[in-house]
Amino acid sequence: MGRTSQGIFETNETPTLFHPAFVLLNLAYFLVFSNVALFYLYPVALDEMGAGKHTIGWVMGVFSLAAVLSRPLMGVIAARRGEFLLMSGGMVVMLTASVCYPFLGSVGAAMLGVRVAHGLGFSGFVAGSFSAVALLFPGERRAAAYSIVGASLMSAMALAPPVGEFLIGRFGFGALFLCACGLILLAWASVTGAAGSAGKAERPRSRRGAPYSRLLGDGSFLLLLTSTLIFAHCQSTLLNFLALAAEQRDAPAGPFFFMAFATAIAVLLTMGRIIDRKGKRRFLRLFYPVFALGLILLPPFLGGLGQWMPALLFGLGLGFLFPAHNALAAGYGGRDEKAGVMALFTAVYDSGFISGAVVSGWIAALLGLDGLFYATGGLALLGLVVCLGAPIREGGG
Repeated sequence: MGRTSQGIFETNETPTLFHPAFVLLNLAYFLVFSNVALFYLYPVALDEMGAGKHTIGWVMGVFSLAAVLSRPLMGVIAARRGEFLLMSGGMVVMLTASVCYPFLGSVGAAMLGVRVAHGLGFSGFVAGSFSAVALLFPGERRAAAYSIVGASLMSAMALAPPVGEFLIGRFGFGALFLCACGLILLAWASVTGAAGSAGKAERPRSRRGAPYSRLLGDGSFLLLLTSTLIFAHCQSTLLNFLALAAEQRDAPAGPFFFMAFATAIAVLLTMGRIIDRKGKRRFLRLFYPVFALGLILLPPFLGGLGQWMPALLFGLGLGFLFPAHNALAAGYGGRDEKAGVMALFTAVYDSGFISGAVVSGWIAALLGLDGLFYATGGLALLGLVVCLGAPIREGGG
């Protein structure tokens, strides 16, 4: 087992949520995820190029496929070379991809290559940053830490698309792409600052890379991954199909999204320490039913005066389940294995966002949109069953 300089990971201090390295990491999270969220508007540009719906789906989908399929490799790189180096390299690739978008005038191999590169760079940032947080905080502080991370991510997802719409409306897509490049440059500066704030202490590194075979043989970890996949799939279903369901009722989807994400962010900013103190598994079992109920009640209440109720329930579930899953995953493996653990965990999490778009589309075609949300609520209840019966370890390493 080798050793390499990686900062606060092996110091004797107990870091707070206001540690400069963590604050700068969260700024980088906000900026990087804002870059990604701006490209939720890219289908509009593709439509102007004359691309069909199926083609647009592939162009948008290859980003996620590249990000998921490359994640295990990114975990190996983080384990061998360090989290900060991987994050910086990922942002260089993301910046290169962002610079290329203005020069893509038609759908083809070049465009797909840029989307793949963008996904690869994003994968490197995610693998390195989630491992860094797992290493920075001890087990009894991780739910609080990942709660702040979740608030940073969700704030980016909520704010970036409206800003992007404004930029496109006033200045065109060139302004959107320029903003995307600027966000990554600022994120790179934040990560560089976080690395500098981390000090000069050393932490162990594994010459073997990531322990995937052992992790995949751990039944407890596999059950946690199963719950994670269900949780992410349910989120993706709502994000991808809520607007269509609202349109069927001649109602806006915006109020639901605002209520749900405002609730989730409020929970993430205030409840992380309580999740740590009372136990992460307890909150999985308590809030999976709340999360499921938010999905099941959506069809009868969407577009009506009671729309706030499923939005509030969904937001509460999202706010409690996100940090609980992340913190439980970070408790597996030794300190030199966190990169592999979090790479595998985040790959499964992101896979749920792919399945939530693809599989839920098939279900909607068979059952209709109302049937889709009822079925997705049932799937969330299956997640509760997994958590009730699974020997998921609380962890603390």
